[in-house]
Amino acid sequence: MTMLTDEQKSWLEAGIAEFDSGRFWDAHEEWEDLWKSLKAQDYDILYVKGIQGLIQSAALLFQVEKQNRRGVVNMWGKLTDKLGLPENPKMADLWGIEVEPLLTALQPFYLDAASDQPLWELVASEVKIANLA
Repeated sequence: MTMLTDEQKSWLEAGIAEFDSGRFWDAHEEWEDLWKSLKAQDYDILYVKGIQGLIQSAALLFQVEKQNRRGVVNMWGKLTDKLGLPENPKMADLWGIEVEPLLTALQPFYLDAASDQPLWELVASEVKIANLA
């Protein structure tokens, strides 16, 4: 994995801070700047898609907070296309973010939303990248 520039690192770290503070839309915005920068550099597509999956992870939790079943289910499909499934992640690590624990933490939100009667009892803000290791 190629090193990030200082500006790219700042977007990654700002996104993590926003995500861990439960500000999922703001995390999405920070990571979108990183994603656009990586795309413009013709960066390794696996990691460009990885950042896109991270953006979609934040969007999934944003949809959970809105209790939007369709939004959660759609985001799960999109992010697992980029990052893989908990039992078969497409990468172990995304610049210090462990992918399998992130997917494992997100899966219950998807399963609840995809059920016939979602309970919406899971708390999105309890998912924190800093606590995944």
